[in-house]
Amino acid sequence: MQDQISMRILKLCKRLDKFTIDDILMIACNIDESVLKLQLIKFVQDKRLVQRGDLYFYKKRTPQKNNSILSYYPAKTIDIIIRGFCCSIPGYKLSYILGVGEDQVNKIYNIFRNFIYDRQREKLFSHYNNTPQQCRNRVFYNIEVYFYVFESQIFVIEKPLNLSNEKKFTKSEEQEFKRVYSYLTRFVAHNSCKSDLFQKLAEGIWRRNKNIEELYNNLKANLKFL
Repeated sequence: MQDQISMRILKLCKRLDKFTIDDILMIACNIDESVLKLQLIKFVQDKRLVQRGDLYFYKKRTPQKNNSILSYYPAKTIDIIIRGFCCSIPGYKLSYILGVGEDQVNKIYNIFRNFIYDRQREKLFSHYNNTPQQCRNRVFYNIEVYFYVFESQIFVIEKPLNLSNEKKFTKSEEQEFKRVYSYLTRFVAHNSCKSDLFQKLAEGIWRRNKNIEELYNNLKANLKFL
């Protein structure tokens, strides 16, 4: 049902091409205003829309071959790279072990990080849509980062979602956030983490309290492009 609503809103955005929230509300029959606003935020973050002040612009997509590098290598090689990623083996070391270019290993590592970030972001939107919640913001490397807590799970995102009926953190959620924040400050302590910061924070959250086998099984089972 949610996917159908999302596609319906996207079609309205494409039809209008350039619009304000009031413009799309006039033709978005039977779609709750809060759901519509949240979906527009998501489309902006997914680069399906461009926002300039109060105006939204539909962004036409050009076909791309996503993750084509994965089809270049044998399944066994990709499986070893998955294992190396889950074991936190640096790309340059795994490159030497496998005889695969360091740049190629790092590109595949980044595909995994993007997947982890996109997946947890989808879960965040789903939770937030049902129960809007206030966020917590923290700064890493002069970059402001926003966090949410749902069902004792921490989520990270680039921009706050900001609906009017947000609830506050509970005491237990606040305590969990403090624990995870302390852990993340250590996880991204190296300056190289400034690049793709949100993906690396999502990776840190994903890794927390999991052993290597759990990480491998989780990533392998959910990488639908493999």
